[in-house]
Amino acid sequence: MKTLNDNVSRRRFLQFGAYGLVAVPVVGALGWATAAQAATKVDENSDTAQALAYRHDAATVDHPAFVEGSNCANCLLYTDTGGDWGPCAVFPGQQVAAKGWCTAWVARS
Repeated sequence: MKTLNDNVSRRRFLQFGAYGLVAVPVVGALGWATAAQAATKVDENSDTAQALAYRHDAATVDHPAFVEGSNCANCLLYTDTGGDWGPCAVFPGQQVAAKGWCTAWVARS
């Protein structure tokens, strides 16, 4: 009867474990990028967007809380993807325009 030691050496076990530890973040990053690309864009007419006065273009915002120069790209809640659209913590599963704005805007430090 063969034992576990006959089939798998300690060195081989640690080697596979190291490969697994390296693979997890890589696969996770690929999954995040795919999910971000597949996300739908926020509809300005949705209830949440209207409640937060969200607009795709900050230049068209007429709101008392609006600060000149503020937009999603320089908001703490926006995850910059280097493109025109990206994820925002306020609109989970959706993308907002980098040039957009809403009342949840928080300046990046």
